[in-house]
Amino acid sequence: MGKILTVLNIAAIGGTLAAAAAAGEEETPVVPSGQALYLQESLYETRADRTRVLRLRYVMPAIAEAGLGYGALEADFPYLCNEVALAALAKTDAPVAQVIISLADRETPFGEPAPDATQFFEAFRVENGTCIWEGF
Repeated sequence: MGKILTVLNIAAIGGTLAAAAAAGEEETPVVPSGQALYLQESLYETRADRTRVLRLRYVMPAIAEAGLGYGALEADFPYLCNEVALAALAKTDAPVAQVIISLADRETPFGEPAPDATQFFEAFRVENGTCIWEGF
């Protein structure tokens, strides 16, 4: 597998895991799109090159219910990185090379195909206390 994951939500993923906090314990952010969302899970991943990644996986049912496309949600990604991810990173001593934010219309298992789900992803690097969009 080549990756070590530390899960901040209770989950079973074939790697080194540490359960720390359930998604429901965090305050739900109000994003620029105004759509309701909740944090499915937070994952810290250590890649083969030893760099760390923070993944914030959100569920936003309106993606399916209202047929929202990426353009309607685009501003939510940098907001979640700058307001939520940076706050989480401030509470840890371990820096990350990248933050990946995902929005999905339903909960999906991490790392498994979910062809019926609509998911959007954005990647950011953290530099000088801000999130810089990297794009896929």
